[in-house]
Amino acid sequence: MLLAEVLLLALASMVWPTLLAVVLVLLVSPRPVRLLSFFLAASLLTTVAIGVLIVFALRDSNLVTDREHTFSPAFDLVAGAAALLFAFVLARHTHQARPKPPPTPGRPSWYERTVSRGGLLAFGVGVVLNVFPGLFPFVAMKDIAELDYSTAATVALIVGFYLVMFLPAEVPLVSYLVAPSETTEVVGKLRDWLERNGRRVAVITLATVGIYLLIRGALNI
Repeated sequence: MLLAEVLLLALASMVWPTLLAVVLVLLVSPRPVRLLSFFLAASLLTTVAIGVLIVFALRDSNLVTDREHTFSPAFDLVAGAAALLFAFVLARHTHQARPKPPPTPGRPSWYERTVSRGGLLAFGVGVVLNVFPGLFPFVAMKDIAELDYSTAATVALIVGFYLVMFLPAEVPLVSYLVAPSETTEVVGKLRDWLERNGRRVAVITLATVGIYLLIRGALNI
């Protein structure tokens, strides 16, 4: 069951707002393949390294073995509450932004300005942003630690989790390499759709998984 929950958390992590924002900037940059490659490489290196440290630190501390019945439910309850709070803040911000007369774009954030300037800067942004890649990856690392797989299987599962999480960057990168002209045509439509619906999807995902974590935590107390 925990393995299925890890996959669920990986899919939910795909719609983390910061990740989607960066990918959208890279997709419309003059050199999307180069910048996506640097950003993705940095993101995977950072998240996998941190994920491995978290999982094996949890195992060494016995938090997910001897004290699993106290640590795991409490962690799920805190993470679930945080996800609901973040969903509320994001939904309120989206609702307040609607009456404003568009379509003047806002000032790009620091990572949006930085990530499009070159490969090395995109790599640096990938490292900085993914020190904290979102809420759900940390829940997933706790779940992976509880599975108590072998070292090789655990590392493979961590890598697999983040490969799923970064599909929003991986799929367009492969598409650009295979069919660049067709991909360019689709990118504009995808950007428009995400600008209209991305926040709503993120709010629904955060709220749904947050409620699920609260229920899971409550049932395991």
